[in-house]
Amino acid sequence: DMFDFGNANDGQRQAIATSDGPVLITAGPGTGKTYTLVQRTIYLIEECDIRPESIFIATFTEKAAKELVTRITNELASRNITANINEMYIGTFHALCLRILKEHLEYTRLRRNYRLMDSFDQQYMVFQSIHRFRCIPEIEIVLPNGGAWKQAETICNFVNNLSEELVSPEELMSDHDPSIASLGRMLQEYRAILTEENLMDFSSIQIEAYRLLCDHEDILNELRSAITHIMVDEYQDTNGVQETIINLISRVDNRFYVGDVKQAIYSFRMADSSLFMEKYNTY
Repeated sequence: DMFDFGNANDGQRQAIATSDGPVLITAGPGTGKTYTLVQRTIYLIEECDIRPESIFIATFTEKAAKELVTRITNELASRNITANINEMYIGTFHALCLRILKEHLEYTRLRRNYRLMDSFDQQYMVFQSIHRFRCIPEIEIVLPNGGAWKQAETICNFVNNLSEELVSPEELMSDHDPSIASLGRMLQEYRAILTEENLMDFSSIQIEAYRLLCDHEDILNELRSAITHIMVDEYQDTNGVQETIINLISRVDNRFYVGDVKQAIYSFRMADSSLFMEKYNTY
């Protein structure tokens, strides 16, 4: 019984049927990337007997994640394959990291009933505690003059960007450049408030997941043995922390990346398309 590749062209067929990676596909918009991801998922389940809960697919937008779930569900149904898609790790990097955290909350700094903040909540929280930031030595080097709301916005921008790049407050604080050292103190103060108030912001979801996996080898190993195949959509947009998490949980041979380096839309969000070029040159 041959696998039905549908309308896939030769390149797509090859990608779909390569069950062991690493595989890197560079494809522009409109070249059927989503189709290829969907079909490869079906191929793994139908032809390779991979359990859905062993497949991890990271996307960059909620919309892309929803579309994948819908299309995989429909495709499984049309082939009469029973599989519980709810068990699959499929979603944005943030959603997947949040799931990992929720499953192991007692090992994190978070307590039950923690609150996840959106960008407005985050800025408002900093605004309410602005006095704590204003009394940091030499903070005036990095903080603009003006009102508390404007300063809160600047602080949020700094901490979000620093978080995405896995920089620790201690590293920054030990820097001989006073402006970098004061950023470190800012980050430390900010994180202290999060812990006190049992809060989580959007950019620290990934950091908390990363820390959890680094600090608890048993949790990491559990995840590693649960997940056999990793697929990353829009790979050119991955940043340092996402790349590090993927490296932690993956068994080297099973990664499947789809991306288009000409299309790095998230570069303003610290995405590092040099990671993509690096992969491109090594695979």
